[in-house]
Amino acid sequence: MKKLFLAMIFGIISTFVYAAPFGLKMGMTIEEIAEQCEEEPSYVKDDIYLVKPTKSHPLFSYYAVYVNEKTGLYQIRAISDSVTCNDYGTEIQNAFNTVKDRIAKTYGKPRVINKVDASLSEYMKQDKNWFQAFKDGARQLSAIWGEKTELADNLVSVALDCVADTDFLSYDKAHLVLYYYFSNAKSVEDEQDDVF
Repeated sequence: MKKLFLAMIFGIISTFVYAAPFGLKMGMTIEEIAEQCEEEPSYVKDDIYLVKPTKSHPLFSYYAVYVNEKTGLYQIRAISDSVTCNDYGTEIQNAFNTVKDRIAKTYGKPRVINKVDASLSEYMKQDKNWFQAFKDGARQLSAIWGEKTELADNLVSVALDCVADTDFLSYDKAHLVLYYYFSNAKSVEDEQDDVF
């Protein structure tokens, strides 16, 4: 009976550990994050570490966590591999819609921003020039969760963004970037703003 009880407790605890995005929760220390990763976190700069979470998504290859000494984990970013696109941007738009719809299963319907710069010429607004306008910064495609609803997992917002590669050799490539902002991010901003 005691073994069964311990097994149930362990099962409940492990459910809570993996309930948050990529198994990472607000406020975790870098040591706690390391326990949820396949490799040791790699320090980049400031509060940023590259990690490889055990619980990851096959579309995303790169994960960055933002960990403050006082408040712990306050932001996660997941970045996809390059997506090679045709002139219509079909591939990045399809990847965006697929990921957006999957995230919506967890956090509900997002606000989608799919806009083109009004000053763009009619020729460049055509579908056949979608990717060029996107690469030039005249088009935006993103989704935001948490603007009018409260999110689970201590999140204040989740955002999915399409980003064009700026490398000259990658003229037809783009990435998806997924952002998770926890509620303790505000205290980190306030701490940083104390210098002004």
